[in-house]
Amino acid sequence: MPVMDADQRRKLEEQLIRKAEDALRILRREAETGDPARVDTLAEALAGLLKTREFPSQRAAEFRDLSRAHQCGAYQRSVDSLLVQAERCGHRGDDKGRNALLTQAKDHFAKALRLGADGEFRHGVERRVQATLMTSKDGVDDRTKQAAKRRLEQHDVGAKPPNGIEHRRAIRYADPVLAVEAEGRRCTTINWSTRGLLVDLPPAEFGHAVGGKLRLELYCPEVPETGGRRVGGRQVAHVVRLDPDRHAVALSFPDISTVVLDLMHAMKDAGIKPEPER
Repeated sequence: MPVMDADQRRKLEEQLIRKAEDALRILRREAETGDPARVDTLAEALAGLLKTREFPSQRAAEFRDLSRAHQCGAYQRSVDSLLVQAERCGHRGDDKGRNALLTQAKDHFAKALRLGADGEFRHGVERRVQATLMTSKDGVDDRTKQAAKRRLEQHDVGAKPPNGIEHRRAIRYADPVLAVEAEGRRCTTINWSTRGLLVDLPPAEFGHAVGGKLRLELYCPEVPETGGRRVGGRQVAHVVRLDPDRHAVALSFPDISTVVLDLMHAMKDAGIKPEPER
């Protein structure tokens, strides 16, 4: 194979860069309106071009970053579209259609995170998924009204965070309460979400410090048993706050709890609409 001189190499590099620019332009246009799977195909083709031995390494890194950003954007837009469709299914009472769309949204959500989606996107999607799971064609029922009345009578639903500042990543529900078995100790929730629990448990009677890890059993007493078995399951949690003044312990899950998601599905099937904490 003949050796290229400097001028020939420069011309080849310029030709390869022009091809990459054209490919990136098409990829960007497709990412704005098209199917993420099609964007992935275009990104793979661009990646192959960037692996060409003569392609300048610094420019290759730049193109890879841009391609990844466009892929991420495509999946983020797809998640948004799928959640809108799922919510519409919920309003129509089409739970099967809603759940199928949520499953697809979950897959695209995971890909968006792998491609670099930020925490704001993640938290926003988690809240929307929870809200969509609770969406139905029914209006506010008597049970929800009674839950609101009880909350007003209580004036306070649980422990406050230190300094009154709290950054919530998921919708918290005060009603219905969940039953919690924490390594032999039974208690109930003050509020709960897919990310964690605030439980009615005096810290002095709790054998774990902040940062401690424990295994829980979660279930909802108001959800009917299925086949003689209660709906719920095991969940790992970490202690994130002890509040002796309010006799409460705050627990956080390492990730979105599939046990809580299952309970939310079971609540909806049973006609129970969780009441968000105000």
